[in-house]
This record gives sequence, structure tokens and C-alpha cells, in this order.
Amino acid sequence: MISSEPWRWSATNITDAVGRGGLSAEEVVHSVLTRIAEVNQKINAFALLDAEGALVQARQRDNARARGLPPGALEGVPIHVKDLVPTAGMETAYGSFVMAGNIPAADVCAVARLRAAGAILIGKTTTPEYGSKILTESPRHGHTRNPWNLARSPGGSSGGAAAAVSAGMGPLAINTDGAGSARVPAACCGVLGFKPSIGLVPNEMAAALFENNQYLGLNTRTVADLALALSVMNGPDPADPWTVGRSRLVLSCPTQPLTRLRGLRVLYVPTMGNRLIEHSIRALLESLLDQLAGQGAEVRTLEQPFDWGIDISFGWLRGMLHARLGHLLASNRDRLSPDFAAALEAASHIPRSVSERLPLERTQLFRRVQQLFENADLIVSPTIAAPSIGLEHRVSEPLLIDGEVAGPLREAWYPYAGVANLTGHPAISVPMGLAADGTPAGLHAMARLQEDQLLIDVASAIEVLRPWAAQWPSCDLLA
Repeated sequence: MISSEPWRWSATNITDAVGRGGLSAEEVVHSVLTRIAEVNQKINAFALLDAEGALVQARQRDNARARGLPPGALEGVPIHVKDLVPTAGMETAYGSFVMAGNIPAADVCAVARLRAAGAILIGKTTTPEYGSKILTESPRHGHTRNPWNLARSPGGSSGGAAAAVSAGMGPLAINTDGAGSARVPAACCGVLGFKPSIGLVPNEMAAALFENNQYLGLNTRTVADLALALSVMNGPDPADPWTVGRSRLVLSCPTQPLTRLRGLRVLYVPTMGNRLIEHSIRALLESLLDQLAGQGAEVRTLEQPFDWGIDISFGWLRGMLHARLGHLLASNRDRLSPDFAAALEAASHIPRSVSERLPLERTQLFRRVQQLFENADLIVSPTIAAPSIGLEHRVSEPLLIDGEVAGPLREAWYPYAGVANLTGHPAISVPMGLAADGTPAGLHAMARLQEDQLLIDVASAIEVLRPWAAQWPSCDLLA
């Protein structure tokens, strides 16, 4: 039974109701804006909220349908976009005082496609300054909080996007993912996080198109919403060379998801350079793998040592960050967050001999991962090795797991996600239940290049085995 409160509805339910005339886009937007007014003051997921503009867009869509124009594939669906992604007529400030007042003239291609399909842009979600760290906090916007525990971080750098979807402040979030930025917050907040194959979704805004590790990703509550949004966003765009020559795909959920698990070869990788996994997260994942095996999947564990290129990912991110933004240290250092300034400073000291080898090492990493896929259809791990961390945790502080010092965050908490950014493989974080502390945990899966549909299929099966969409976080109790 569908709730009478549209903010609880999936995008697929919204667009169906609005398209049939049972509900207006304006009613949907009113419901979501009311929800935002109730809970966002506690969560702080929005860098900018354009309530008036969203209502104008909704009325325009309603008037167009009243004149007989057909509804779009996302008719009346409220969406929000991470503050790193350019949006026409709406400030895109990268979570920074430096870029305050920056108003792009045009949407990026993927956002333009969503709007053309009837989606309604309601605002921009928070990010650490320039998306530079795994925790969503900046001098300009302060801390974004995890809806499941307001004393915890939602992760980053798309923490605002995942927190907003988790708390019912819009069913679709467009974000960026450079080393897990769509997937780590998804695991922390109990929603889906998706990074597409390179070339599936245009990302013409990338500063270095031919060395790109940044993707436009998604957070949603349901797999059907993920498939619908990806179907709208994907396809060739002449401004992104990775998309040229590709055909537009229609992705969908299988009618019998569990049958897609039969014969699926799953390679389980408990650790990727890290030593420890929090006990309840490991138990959740391994019990879920048992369920997949019970439905016919063939699950085996990677036993031999494997170089997942964790240092390559870190070096690549820092090097590209400094190449793009290192000049801010001289021109705007006093306006930068201390963490961001420290990251730029550290990147300036990467030896030339190290940076010169990164493209070669990235290629070697791709070839190693491709070899794994010769005997596996899916590479599965936790998304994060421990539950969401405290709001005041600094990126420079070591992580404790089950009372033991595990090491730096990038090595100990989220080593699993960055591999797919360097190799181009599609990857997803799927909710798999609550850890011992009551906050969500996620299963991370990587598939072969261009097999994004397989990840949709597997997520659909997990949605049956471990249904999560009906669970709402504890911020409801505080509203």
C-alpha cells in the first residue's frame, strides 16, 4: 500500500501517479518541501534549496500536461544535485566560499536529460569543499549529519545527497564519485549508491577527460528508481569522448530477480589492503552471501594476496586535485578549509617520479582486475569496513574497529570503492541491514565493464532478500 504522503513515494510511483493525473507535480513538490522543512534543520543536507523555483517548475509541468503534452519518464519527480555539479541558473559553489555566487549558464548533460524527462530540481546538496574528503563538512555549510544517528557522519563526499534520499527529502540524488563518493555515503545512510561504467553517463564537466576518474552517480531508495534514472541519463554526448559511439540503454529490474542469481560467479574479497572489518558488518555480508548461494550463486573467497592499487587511487586523487586547484593556496588560502588546504599542500609534495608512474600503474591495475573477471561475474566486498563514524572525527585521525586501531580512514575504512574509479568498472553499494550500533551497512559489488544491468539485477535480488525501502531512519522520531 502506498502512503498518502508523496515524500515517501518512489520516483516510479510518483511519475506513474502524476502521469495518470491522479496527483499533480505541485502536490508532490509541496509534500517534499514540507518534509525538508521538518527534518533538514537537523540533518543539514542542502547547500541551497530553491522552494519557489521548484514550485514554478511543477506548475509548468502540470500546465503542459493540461494542454495535452505527454508526461516525461520522470514526470513530477523532485531531484537534487550535488553542489559540485553545474546547474543552470542555480549556484554551484563546490562547498566553498571561493566559488560563492557562481551561477552556471547551463546544466550538465545528465541533469538536462533528467529535467527534459519531467524531473524537478529542488536544490543542491552539501559536499566537503571541492569534494576533497570522505566526510561531509565544510566551513561554508558546517556538518551534514547521518539521519540514522545525528551524532554520526553520512560519509562523503556526496553525504548531503545520500542523507537527503535516506530521510525522504527527494527520491533521486545526482552526485559525483571519484573514489566512492556515491557509494560510501550510501552505505552509511542505508540507500543505493551507483557509479556507472566509464562512458555510460556523460561527464563532460570532467577537468581531464582522458585521465578521468570522476563519474556522475546516483543515490536512490529503490532499484527501480535507479534503473529509471540511469535510463534517462545515459547515452552518447559529443562533449564526452568516452560516450561517443555508444547506444542509449534502457535499464530495468528483472521480473524474477532471484533467478538472476543462478550460476552467478561471485568472488568475495573481505579486505583490500585493510586488516580489519567490524564484526557485525562482516556477519551481515557473509550471511547475505550465504543467501545468494542458497539461490544458486557460486561464491568463493579470494585467498591469494592481490594489489588493489590503494596508493594509486590516493595519489591520483591528490595529484589531479592539485593540478586543478593548487593555485588556490596562493590566492585564497585564508578562505579554504584547513583540511582542504592541507590536502593541496600534501599533494604539492608528491615526488615527480611517483606522479609520472601513476598512469602506468593505473593501466596495470586495470589489467589485474580484468584477469579476476575471467573467472568471476561479480567482485563483492563490504562498502565500508566499519559503521559510519563520529561527526567530529577528523580525516587525519586513525580509525578504531572493535576497539583496535585499524589505521588511516582511506586505508582502514573505505579501501574498497576507489578501484572501480580507476579501472572504469561499474560499481554499486546495496543496503544489507543494520550493524550492531543500529546504523546501516552496505554490500559493494563490481561487475565487468559495460555490465551495469547485471548490477541492477543483483541489487533487485538483494532487495527481495533484504528489503530496506520501507525502513526509515531515526530522524523520523526526532521530527
